[in-house]
Amino acid sequence: MLTFIGFVVAAIAVYIIGKLISIPFKVIKNIIVGLIVGSAAIWTVNLFGMGIEMNVINALLASIVVYIVSSIL
Repeated sequence: MLTFIGFVVAAIAVYIIGKLISIPFKVIKNIIVGLIVGSAAIWTVNLFGMGIEMNVINALLASIVVYIVSSIL
């Protein structure tokens, strides 16, 4: 019986640690997806002649905006 309780406690601990580790990966995944979508949005705007420069700062800002909008929806 003591072995079973130890197994249950270990399983719960692994589950909790897994949940805590997965939270930062979700944020990083959302930022990367936002970076891709933001870059595509800047590229699309440039097709219409707006002339927004494609650089890391603009792509990061676009990814932050996409991340905020996706978290609201």
